[in-house]
Amino acid sequence: MCELLAIDSKNPVRANDYLREFYSHSVKHPHGWGLSWRDGSPFDEESVTLYREAKRAIDSEKLPLLLEHPVEQCQLLAHIRYATGTEMRTRNCHPFREVDVTGRQWTMIHNGILFNERLTSSYDATTEGDTDSERMAAFLLDVMDEAFMRGAKPDFDSRFAVLASALTQLANRNRINVILNDGEYTYVHTNTSKTTLNYREYTDPRGGRATIISTQPLGGEAERDEWRPVPPNRLIALHHGKLVRTSAPHGYKFCETVLELQRAMGIRPENFVA
Repeated sequence: MCELLAIDSKNPVRANDYLREFYSHSVKHPHGWGLSWRDGSPFDEESVTLYREAKRAIDSEKLPLLLEHPVEQCQLLAHIRYATGTEMRTRNCHPFREVDVTGRQWTMIHNGILFNERLTSSYDATTEGDTDSERMAAFLLDVMDEAFMRGAKPDFDSRFAVLASALTQLANRNRINVILNDGEYTYVHTNTSKTTLNYREYTDPRGGRATIISTQPLGGEAERDEWRPVPPNRLIALHHGKLVRTSAPHGYKFCETVLELQRAMGIRPENFVA
């Protein structure tokens, strides 16, 4: 499966060491890499910096040049891709970028499988790439737009409620490890029976809070004991590095053991399209 990394903080975090370690995992996740960060108004297209490349991160010529310079950001998403059914092309690399009806810019990374695409299959005709992840991003923003057009205020309360409800629907029979950023808040969801997302928190010398989220704990032995599993089966929102909201837990836990047994038996699910 793919791997995810996110940073949400009050003050800029220098992410270079985390990113180098994270992208070194592309030996086993060879089908593309991506990186985005936010700087400016959530409604400004220019506020989103986005890099995507359809090759192993460790083989990229672009990435080392990027990491030669300090990457110091408050809101960052990174992804390495393990394709399980779609082509190795830039259009299938994460993060995906969407804009809602209010003009707010969204970015999203996903690690999972949609076995049940009842809610997302119709977006195949409108998305640029071929992945279920991008179709999920389009669905989530479509649900958001519908709520706003029906009169919901385009504020954090509404955005959180819409995402929590939509992700609960999507989690039925699906593996949904997803992180979204709306230019102000970072939203995190996992529903696996085994730990597939971890986080660590810390306070910087200026007193600002920061939260790092990663598929695998990073930082080596020095930080090994700082990482905790992300609580499953609920949506979590972060702002300035702090947990600001958690939804009520839902009951759609994806069983990782079943997936492992299928792989061991050589069974390839039809919708392996991460």
